[in-house]
Amino acid sequence: MTTPTVTPVVEYSVVVPVFQGQDTLRLLVDELQKFFVGAGYTYELIFVHDGGQAAAWNRIVQLRQELGPGTVKAIRLSRNFGQHNALLCGFSYASGRFIITLDEDLQHAPADISLLIQRQAEGDFDVVYGCYSEPQHAGWRNVTSGLLRRMLRLGIPDLHPDYSAFRLLKTTVARHCLGMQNSYTFLDGYLTWVTSSISSVPVTHHPRVIGSSSYTVGRLVRHSVNIFITFSDVPVRLLTYTSLVLFSCTTGYSLYILLRKLIYNDLLPGFASLIIAIGFGTGLLLLGMGILGEYIHRINQKITKRPDFVVRETYTD
Repeated sequence: MTTPTVTPVVEYSVVVPVFQGQDTLRLLVDELQKFFVGAGYTYELIFVHDGGQAAAWNRIVQLRQELGPGTVKAIRLSRNFGQHNALLCGFSYASGRFIITLDEDLQHAPADISLLIQRQAEGDFDVVYGCYSEPQHAGWRNVTSGLLRRMLRLGIPDLHPDYSAFRLLKTTVARHCLGMQNSYTFLDGYLTWVTSSISSVPVTHHPRVIGSSSYTVGRLVRHSVNIFITFSDVPVRLLTYTSLVLFSCTTGYSLYILLRKLIYNDLLPGFASLIIAIGFGTGLLLLGMGILGEYIHRINQKITKRPDFVVRETYTD
């Protein structure tokens, strides 16, 4: 009698978006293997090539050939869709019970994955972030990232303050993010909506030793604006409240002018009607803009259904 072959359950799927990692992927894989083999966990590595340099894709394919298809999955996107969309793509190919995300540049230490695992087990959290006490980005990046975090704290109050690209999350939670075809992808915003069972643990953030970040000031500004427009209702709420205040002020002033005209009749001919028309009309227009903004905000949340990513080729068998 033949004993059926039992496929081992993968405990951890490591998803790494790759843009220009041809010089760091080898070192990253060595560190990941050292951790997982030493800890005795079953794992798989999922590299998503996000439309970057061809040399990075060639390195991914080479690593797959060396380590075997059971260890490495390689997905190549048709163009650059952005880090968060690349992560969503990796989620769709993950077979582990948990997913770990980290960057390609070795600023996240694979050895610190043990801290994420320990913290998750302590409270059975859906998501655990690795937070940095001392970020090791360039000076301008630390400043702009700090400003963005403060803005998002106001705009998305439920967003976990320690969100980062170094995460451990349950695969069941990650799957819920795949159906959210929004106008802009912000993974941490998705996770905030899916679950409130989120925690964090301090980890080491290493300086970049090879290459430079693909993020520029312009890209960070666009990223921030897109997040606010898509995930925060603060801008449209600000417009609505401002419209209400101005409408109240102009209406009140118009009533004052009208009463003064009727009681004292000491205004220049035509002044009262002009002020009432301009004041009340402007206030009404601003109020209408605020109401329309509320509707547009809700329409934007509902009708955007473009794909988050398009896969060009895969090696996942």
